[in-house]
Amino acid sequence: MSLFTIRLRKAAFTPVALFLMSGVMLSVTAQTQLPVNHSERFQLTGNATEMAGASLEIATLNQLTINTPVGQFTEIAFENCTHTNLPGEPKLPVMRKLIEIPFGATPEVRIISESHHDYRLADLGIVNPIMPAQGPVSKEYEDVSVLPFQYNEALYAKDFFIGTELATAKLVGQMRAVSLALLEIAPVQYNPVRGILRIYDQVEVRVIFKGGDLNAADLLKKKYASPFFQQAYRMVGNYSDSGSKELITDSPVTYVIIADPMFQTALQPFIQWKTKKGFKVIEGYTNNTSVGTTTTTIKNYLQGLYNTPPTGYNPPSFVLFVGDVAQIPTYNGTAGSHPTDLYYCEYTGDKIPEVYYGRFSATTVAQLQPQIDKTLQYEQYLFPDPSFLGRALLVAGADAGHQLTYGNGQVNYGTSTYFNAAHNYNTLALLQPEPSGAGYHQQILNKVSEGISVGNYSAHCGESGWSDPSFENSDIPGLTNNNKYGLLIGNCCLSNKFNSNCFGEELLRAANKGAVGYIGGSNSTYWDEDFWWACGMKAVSTNPTYNALHIGAFDAAFHDHGEAVEDWFVTQGQMLVGGNLAVEESASTMKTYYWEIYHLMGDPSVSTYFSVPPVLTASYQTTMLVGMSALTVNTEQYAYVALSKSGVLLATAMAGPTGTVNLNFTALTSVGNCDIVITKQNRQPHIAQIQVVPASGP
Repeated sequence: MSLFTIRLRKAAFTPVALFLMSGVMLSVTAQTQLPVNHSERFQLTGNATEMAGASLEIATLNQLTINTPVGQFTEIAFENCTHTNLPGEPKLPVMRKLIEIPFGATPEVRIISESHHDYRLADLGIVNPIMPAQGPVSKEYEDVSVLPFQYNEALYAKDFFIGTELATAKLVGQMRAVSLALLEIAPVQYNPVRGILRIYDQVEVRVIFKGGDLNAADLLKKKYASPFFQQAYRMVGNYSDSGSKELITDSPVTYVIIADPMFQTALQPFIQWKTKKGFKVIEGYTNNTSVGTTTTTIKNYLQGLYNTPPTGYNPPSFVLFVGDVAQIPTYNGTAGSHPTDLYYCEYTGDKIPEVYYGRFSATTVAQLQPQIDKTLQYEQYLFPDPSFLGRALLVAGADAGHQLTYGNGQVNYGTSTYFNAAHNYNTLALLQPEPSGAGYHQQILNKVSEGISVGNYSAHCGESGWSDPSFENSDIPGLTNNNKYGLLIGNCCLSNKFNSNCFGEELLRAANKGAVGYIGGSNSTYWDEDFWWACGMKAVSTNPTYNALHIGAFDAAFHDHGEAVEDWFVTQGQMLVGGNLAVEESASTMKTYYWEIYHLMGDPSVSTYFSVPPVLTASYQTTMLVGMSALTVNTEQYAYVALSKSGVLLATAMAGPTGTVNLNFTALTSVGNCDIVITKQNRQPHIAQIQVVPASGP
């Protein structure tokens, strides 16, 4: 009598190998219940101070039979797991999770307990060898049949168990104040000659932190505290904050502008608004010798502000580059031939930025002005009709091998999880294959002209825009979305290659139309990596589901799954980092490449409106007396309150759980008006004035 339950099932996951070469295709899927007395589970315990623990339990083996040019293979997978990635070698499940470690520490993994069993493939219902891993597949290839099938026949002929070490933790780098490592548990080994899988169905490990400086780690978290990084930190499994609640109450968020001096006058209304909003703005113009005109001098200037900020300033949270590459030069990538601004904002010797960054690309004031105007209108909520914020556009592009799973899967994940009626969204979702006469190209132009808050496309692109269905530079002049600008995201090749006249630049430069932000690649992007970027590191499928262990850019933007309210600071810059962190957690060999190529055209501090936001409630006295030095504001919890007068920031504070803010500032010395601005993600900003009158009558 069999100890296994084997049942055929619809495809729950689709490996990239299905589409790498001519003749590789899906045949059948099955699911085998292992003879164990537990369910699927992965749990992290402990914290980032002394040690972290992890336990993995697996119970169900997913199988996918694949036809290839050299015969049939079977791919295996477990819930919560990705795979090993050495091309030509057996593709075996691996659980990966980013964890925090103390500053300066080296992680060491100890196996606390494990349970494993050897299974003959036949007993699991598997009649083929295990599928070999394939290399990453670039979206530059419209015909992937040119790519070879990678199969290490010599390795498959050896009589021993193939697999990586059961558990490891590898240093990743530093993300602002948090030191990162990647924990890996590899629960499967494979003997190809004997046809045996060794499956570790229960593994418990402990990660010991060797060395490290807990004091330094705590000081780093206090020095580099920023509410705009809390959500990014929460993507790390065992993140623990410093216990510091100051965040932006001691001194406000710092926002740095690096610009050509020809833009100085045009930027002043933008800077005045950022000050009113509660940012301390530092202007760095390239005619200042301390800033300079080279990547080296600009990087040194920015790193100086980060390491040793001026008195009264926090280390920068945001950097905006203003100018095209002739005005503000860019770096050449180390992982490929592409422009990258990454290294301006990376200060710890890895590839993870410490500061969010974006670019207003312009060679003239005429090209810059629309970017300023659209951003100011968006942040100040000056829309004649804000209903467009309840509309979204999700597009799966055409690709013979990937469109049904990667493309449609990404769109389906977006619509089923976030961009739907439950979230007050009316979404146009364009799936492949395109029906005859559907006119996807015109539908895209119509929808963007109607106005959308978010748009996303995944498939093939060029520097001039989305390929099929097309939406390109030549279409932008005909758009009619005046006063209705949103964020567009292109998971596709080259659409943000900003050392040429690219799609992202043109969408931002367009006056009275286009977009307020565009996220895309400055080089070719890849199918697996783009899917993980958007949806989180999970198995590719037509209908992927949310997994709290592995979140992507979409998940980082919404708050449906128990995230602490104080972490709700999602900006355009943060969405980009959230997507790249998902790739960082994967088995991809393209991690540095992805950090280098994905860029934001636009202001990195803009907080995207996801659907039409409600009014932000606030109450306070509307008149103050000369000599007053304090103001109490009652508003919503974790709203950010800023008070300024005559262009000078007086005080900022974040409301706590009760919604009460006590602002303290230097005593007012003259009559006039104070500006009060209160902001919170997915709320209409509260913008008003408080009259300052004499302390006594005339």
